[in-house]
Amino acid sequence: ETAIIKKAGAEGRLIDIKDKVPNYPNISDCWDVGVISQKYLENDIDDPMFNGARYVIPTEVAGSVEDIALWAYGVFVRGDVPEALGIDPKSIKTTEQLVDFMKKAQEYGFKDINGNDCIVATTYHDGWSYDDYLQSYKQKKLTQYTTDENGNVTLDKLTQNWIDQYMVIWELVHEGILDKECFTTSDDMAKEKVGSGTALFTCAQYGVTIDATKQSGLYDSNPEMRYTWVGPLDYQDGSALTQIEADGRTGSPVIFFPTTCSNIDAALTWLDYVNSKEGMRLISYGFEGDTYELNEEGQPRMTAELTERYAKEPENVKKELRERGINYMASRTYVAKKNTKWFGESAPFDSDALDPYLEEYRKERPVEILKGYPIDALAPNYEGYQEFAEWAFDDVKEKEYKERAFFAETEEEARQILEEYQEYLMTNEDGQMQEFLDFMTEQSKTRDDIVY
Repeated sequence: ETAIIKKAGAEGRLIDIKDKVPNYPNISDCWDVGVISQKYLENDIDDPMFNGARYVIPTEVAGSVEDIALWAYGVFVRGDVPEALGIDPKSIKTTEQLVDFMKKAQEYGFKDINGNDCIVATTYHDGWSYDDYLQSYKQKKLTQYTTDENGNVTLDKLTQNWIDQYMVIWELVHEGILDKECFTTSDDMAKEKVGSGTALFTCAQYGVTIDATKQSGLYDSNPEMRYTWVGPLDYQDGSALTQIEADGRTGSPVIFFPTTCSNIDAALTWLDYVNSKEGMRLISYGFEGDTYELNEEGQPRMTAELTERYAKEPENVKKELRERGINYMASRTYVAKKNTKWFGESAPFDSDALDPYLEEYRKERPVEILKGYPIDALAPNYEGYQEFAEWAFDDVKEKEYKERAFFAETEEEARQILEEYQEYLMTNEDGQMQEFLDFMTEQSKTRDDIVY
């Protein structure tokens, strides 16, 4: 999409809005560093081939630190498991401790709500995101690049640490701990396993697990099975886990205007209004006295009747409101979101109907801003980068090697497959990877604000 939009701009198919947007106060901060990153600004908004023009307005971007979405990733365990094993799940801080915890759960012989044997650990769709189980192998950084012992730029997946962490997944599969179906499962199938308490451990975003148990009514029949968080696990250096963010979003959906737009000022006026405090309240909450009331602080809150229904059947209420345009348009047209700053909540119902366990866990994973220019922004300067990236950063190829390793018969065979992938990266196209990494090493010396 990025390449196509840029091509359209370079060919004169889009309207230059550089001098227009500053005239609309509610969207005029859309290009500010902190709202978007320096990397995004330099490489996409101000692409050299635009010759000084600007064609896109970033959307779905936080206009304040408070409005950065807290995704609440982590590892979660069925509540009765640590209780039965006498383990404080919040004391688990490393992947090694987690694996030991899982093995003890496997030995205990827990059952699900139907009396069936349990899966020890699972994921959601297509393995999302088993990397949460490997957190203590991760470094606190923004990119997949790192430096080797000689100070040269390399890729994380060319390091020994990369092999060691994925050997843990091999161990979990080999020992019958990690659900063998998880790498190809759908979210619906995964939610069934979590919703019935069949999976003792799960991962990804806490909200997804909560939704699965709400759909099944698990906690109504078995409140002791409420999934709680493990850890959170620490980073490799032992520091506490946070939600790492760049100083401004590094990419986003965008709004752009083709030259066929008959009234650009009318379009920008509308966009400016829906991003004003009044306009955002309208499209997020609807009408005062109908769908919302004002609290003592003058902030909109959905009516008690809607809030009560939302707590029991959130999807039905969302659908009903969406059919009236409420809180649907907002998620597609906000530029620099300030809902939390303005209204005290990120979205309708958050204050009154947000799951209290999710709210508490979000405090365990606060946002941490890493300032600087991410080194991966230099990569596209490499000659022939697009062709190189097609094979060097081919997620399908990487997934194929990893999953072959996960299902290998022996530890030696699994390790060999992962090493073969590294060898493939270093030898393909006559060793182009080393040429690229040498380029990145030299490029890293051209700025004093590089971060990894």
